[in-house]
Amino acid sequence: MPKKISSPCKSVLAISTLVALSLSACGGSGDASEGTSGGDQTLTVMHKWPEGDHAAFFEKVVDEFEKANPGVTVDMQAIQDDPYKERLRVLTASNDLPDVYFAWPGGYGEQYFDAGFAADLSSEMDGEWEESLMPAAVEAYTVEGKNYAVPVSMSGKYMIYNSAMFDEHGVQVPTTYEELLRACDTFKGAGLTPITMGNNAMWPGVHYLTTLIAKHVPHDVMQADFDPATATFDHPGYIRALEDLNELAERCFTDGSNGISNDSAKAEIQTGVAPMYYGESNIFSIFREANGATPDVAANWNFFAFPDIEGAEGDAESLTGAPDGFIVNEKSDNKDLAIEFLKFFTTQENGARLLEMRDRPSAVVGSAEGVADVLPQLEEALTHLEGVETFNIWLDTATEPEVGAAFLAGGQAAIDGSQTPEQILDSIRAASNSLK
Repeated sequence: MPKKISSPCKSVLAISTLVALSLSACGGSGDASEGTSGGDQTLTVMHKWPEGDHAAFFEKVVDEFEKANPGVTVDMQAIQDDPYKERLRVLTASNDLPDVYFAWPGGYGEQYFDAGFAADLSSEMDGEWEESLMPAAVEAYTVEGKNYAVPVSMSGKYMIYNSAMFDEHGVQVPTTYEELLRACDTFKGAGLTPITMGNNAMWPGVHYLTTLIAKHVPHDVMQADFDPATATFDHPGYIRALEDLNELAERCFTDGSNGISNDSAKAEIQTGVAPMYYGESNIFSIFREANGATPDVAANWNFFAFPDIEGAEGDAESLTGAPDGFIVNEKSDNKDLAIEFLKFFTTQENGARLLEMRDRPSAVVGSAEGVADVLPQLEEALTHLEGVETFNIWLDTATEPEVGAAFLAGGQAAIDGSQTPEQILDSIRAASNSLK
């Protein structure tokens, strides 16, 4: 059985904060069914993928769903990733959440369930529907044994590398953390930036920190620390992880990475300027020539899991990553239709379509079968993802928002060395203690 990923109990303060944002929602029926008239229904859906191929995929799914359900109109709104959280906050406060909406797993999404804004889907998902989805993806959206969202896609974090540059400089794929550092030294000695890194949005640093903490801290200890009621953050692995992030910044990362955008960093691996980049499997499509990769890079790239760290006490087999999933608004008058939409969204056909049109691994088991033109690297990642038992969800969404913000700031401080690991951990601990 897969291990549970993250289900820390919520602090009373965190829950009350969300509820306080939406006092008018407590007991209201909501406006999610606005547009329903004369027997017709309008289903409102909100997600965070407005760009090209993603938009085309959603339009296709909506078109097919509407054809299969005469009288139903799907009103879909797509908002870019960065402002999405603020949009959700505003809609929650105004009791205007859509019928179906995207939410990150972990503490972030669980708040919506605890505050009564996410329907319990356990009875609907039990059986065939749940069995059609990757177990680890389902677990990511489960709290206290209840399914509060439906996973639709998967994403794992891997070190992507330029194999031609590795060959040119005599570097082997690292299997240990020490080998990774030595590879960085070799590339740096040749005048290259070993790992391209842009952390001005702060989350790339937290992704590294998520991995390093999961390597150093036992999973059960980490989960207890994510719950402010039981958190101590006194395991020495936290200090080791922060020290390692600082070491990576000094020996491997782009200089001044806190002032550089992630898009700029991605462009350097995509065009053969840098030999390594820590990226998610859902961005593998950038290595197609049609999507901007140089011919040399498109023909010479691969990936490896972040190497093991000798003596670390965490779960070496876990993988940093998370599924994307959709919540059904508990206050919606269209809950049955919303559930039907998500069942339709996660059919084998639409799972395959997601991979085909968006180059993204679906959470639907076996969805890659029969899909033409899947990148071989993505096919390999899919196989790996299906075997992962424990995902380490991004720290900024796995924890309470206040603690997540402390991790984000701590990642930047570790990278530029402006604070010691002890000072950073004190800030994280203080944020958690403020929620007790």
